[in-house]
Amino acid sequence: MDNAVLEQMVNSNWYQTRMRAAKQGYGLDRLVHDRNVYVRIEVAKQGYGLNILIKSSSERIRVAVAQQGYGLDKLVYDRSELVRREVAKQGYGLDILINDNSSIVRAAVARQGYGLDKLVHDTSVDVLLEVIHHGYGLDELVNSANKWVRIEVAKQGYGLDKLIADPRPDVRRTVARQGYGLNILVNDVDRDVREEVARQGYGLDILINDTDTYVRTIARNVLTYLNNKRGNNVNEQY
Repeated sequence: MDNAVLEQMVNSNWYQTRMRAAKQGYGLDRLVHDRNVYVRIEVAKQGYGLNILIKSSSERIRVAVAQQGYGLDKLVYDRSELVRREVAKQGYGLDILINDNSSIVRAAVARQGYGLDKLVHDTSVDVLLEVIHHGYGLDELVNSANKWVRIEVAKQGYGLDKLIADPRPDVRRTVARQGYGLNILVNDVDRDVREEVARQGYGLDILINDTDTYVRTIARNVLTYLNNKRGNNVNEQY
């Protein structure tokens, strides 16, 4: 693309066209002052004019600056939680951001695997889920009052012997999804749990006669699939 065309793009009334020019790295000295936020974000992505763009009133632009790893020592104290979250994603200032008022910032800190011994006691579910993804504190979080936390613990394959008796059916369903305790869960009172057992290919001889139509349908579909896989004809058997 020759410079004449690029020059026309820089002067276009359409911000999408000016963005294309920025992506080409052309006219950045002018586009850094563009009236459109998205154009200036594209300039930031080129790593140009970051010393100017860091002062922008737009948090989206400051996020783009942080993504370049620029000015993190200043942006760690930014008023926007989105900017501070991006700083945490860069792995900077985690010792500061671990105490941030925003749960999305603390979750980003946990995602870095930093301060898990502290964040395992956080009040935010989002933070705790990140802690669990690191396989940390499962012995404590298996007893969480929040079902989403217990579900994530089950997904880690931890505490299934306890969670199989969880009062929440979606937790027990997750246990079934791990292939654990199917001989017990095949008789679960909740339809969705039994449906998951059927999907695991267990107890199909029982579940094809389940009291729930949906469970019976899933069981028969799985049975048909398995028999076809073996080269058998389901219709001859049922």
